[in-house]
Amino acid sequence: MTVVERGIYRIELNRTLCKACGLCIAWCPQQVLSADAEAYPVVSRLAACVNCKACERHCPDFAIEVIPPQS
Repeated sequence: MTVVERGIYRIELNRTLCKACGLCIAWCPQQVLSADAEAYPVVSRLAACVNCKACERHCPDFAIEVIPPQS
C-alpha cells in the first residue's frame, strides 16, 4: 500500500486566468480550497492536500497548479 504524505505540496492559483467558476473547489476531495468573498479559490487547508490534482485537471482555464516538492 502506498502512503501519501500530506501537506508537502504547493498550490499556485493564477487569479488573472481564473473566472471563479468554483470547479476546483467542488472537485477537491480533501476540501483544500475554499472561496473568498469574490468567489475566487483560496488555499485554506494546504496540510490536507494529497496531490491528487483533481482541481488542476478540472480547471477549464488552467489557472491552478499543484506542485510537488523538489527532490
